[in-house]
Amino acid sequence: MLAGNEEDIANLVRDNPAAIAIYLSDNFEENEILKAKTALSLVTRAHNVQILARDAGLRRDTLYRTFGGRIDPQLSRVLRLLEALNVKARVTPASRIASPSAIATRLSQAFAFDDPTDTIRELSTVVKSQNVTSLARELGIMRTTVYKTFGGTVDPQLSRVLSLFETFRVRLEVVPSTEPKARPPRPKLGRPRKTLVERP
Repeated sequence: MLAGNEEDIANLVRDNPAAIAIYLSDNFEENEILKAKTALSLVTRAHNVQILARDAGLRRDTLYRTFGGRIDPQLSRVLRLLEALNVKARVTPASRIASPSAIATRLSQAFAFDDPTDTIRELSTVVKSQNVTSLARELGIMRTTVYKTFGGTVDPQLSRVLSLFETFRVRLEVVPSTEPKARPPRPKLGRPRKTLVERP
C-alpha cells in the first residue's frame, strides 16, 4: 500500500500522462538506477495493474515482478510500460542548459521508434559508432561485455542503459505522447462496493 507522500504522488500520476512525464523525468535526471526503479514502481502501483499489463502487452504477474522495485527491468519492458501510460522516452543532454549534442540527437531518434526492438538495434548502432575500448573503460566493464550488452540482440537492463547515458552525459526524459492511444477507461482501484439486494 502506498503511504504518506507516495500516496499523494500516486493520486497525482494516476491516468495523468503530463504528471507521469514530469515525475519520471525528475527521477531519471541523475541516471541513478535506484531512483528510476522506485519511480517506475510507484507509477505502476498507482494504476490498475491488470489493465496496465494488458495495455503494455505483458502478463499481470510479469508487470508486478518487473516493476516491483526489486529487479533491474529490461529496456524493452520499460518502453512498453511508458507506451501503456501514454508517455514516451527521449534522450536529452544531462544538463538542462547544455546545447543538444550529436549523440543526444541520435539516441533520441533511437527512442522515437514505436517498437522496442528497433530502439535496441539503433542503440547498438550508436554504441558501435564510438571507440568501444574507451567506452568500456569509462563504464568499468570489459569490451566484450559492451558488445554483448549493446550488440542489438540482447535486451539490456535499465541500469546498463543509464550507466551508458551517464558516460555519454545524456539522460532519459519522459514526455506525454503526442498521439495518445485511445483505450477503454480503467476501472477504479480497489474492490467494487457490494450492492445490497432487498429481499421481498
